[in-house]
Amino acid sequence: MHHSFRGYALGATLYMPVIHPKMEDFLFGRMSAPASSIVLCLEDALHDYDVRRGVEQVRALCRGGPFSCAAQVYIRPRSLDMARTLAGFHNIWKFDGFVAPKVMPGTATAWLDIARGPGMFLMPTLESAAYFDPGQVVAVRDALARHDCGRISAIRLGGNDLLGALGLRRQRGVTSWEGPLGWALSMMSSIFISAGYPVAAPVFDIIDDADTLRREAERDVAAGFVSKTAIHPEQVPVIEHAFRVSAEDLRQASAILDSGAQAVFRTDGAMCEPSTHRAWANRTMARAEVFGQK
Repeated sequence: MHHSFRGYALGATLYMPVIHPKMEDFLFGRMSAPASSIVLCLEDALHDYDVRRGVEQVRALCRGGPFSCAAQVYIRPRSLDMARTLAGFHNIWKFDGFVAPKVMPGTATAWLDIARGPGMFLMPTLESAAYFDPGQVVAVRDALARHDCGRISAIRLGGNDLLGALGLRRQRGVTSWEGPLGWALSMMSSIFISAGYPVAAPVFDIIDDADTLRREAERDVAAGFVSKTAIHPEQVPVIEHAFRVSAEDLRQASAILDSGAQAVFRTDGAMCEPSTHRAWANRTMARAEVFGQK
């Protein structure tokens, strides 16, 4: 599977404070993991007075036994300096990698240098006002391209911070695509996806508005996102259902990838052209492999 499609395995990425009382139960298999990927957060999810405790929690997890949960587990430090400290912990490679907050073109290389443990990956987060400028998006893309892009699990887009830069916040009933971020999400994701990077969609932080979350996640899938951030376990099944593949899309993808397919043909009332639609078909089959059929 192409590395840009492997990001589908992230599914709904659930953010949890690293000091969450059930966190060790999830990691050591005493409870089922609430999502297929988990981010243990030392940034926004912690008060300043809990940061030292959070760092010591990571150190203790590194010293403990192997994780036995089925989920991918990442750490989100507060800064490059904190990440360097964590990267120096013995057995830090037990984690799948780091989520890098507020990555800029000038810090991209430093973040990739930190995530060099055996089997470790990086999820850079674009969440600064500078990224309303397409030139800055291209600059960070080019900075990352000088390294092994296969070590990047996904480019994460920080919707709340981008809204904060506009002095705004989420509104009930309004998806990110219908609000002021619609153009920015389309612009940023298109620049990265067309360069072969997997991109993850922002969180929808109104927990009890499942209908809007569903509509937003379906639009995320249509835009080519491979994952979506969740902040509550109730959001996980809604997101995962949106990523399932319809029977119609699965039929068309299979027909397009058939070695005996004609140059142009019609299936389910739609024109299929393998030379043009092969990438879509591969993406669709990769989604179906992870999430199944609707």
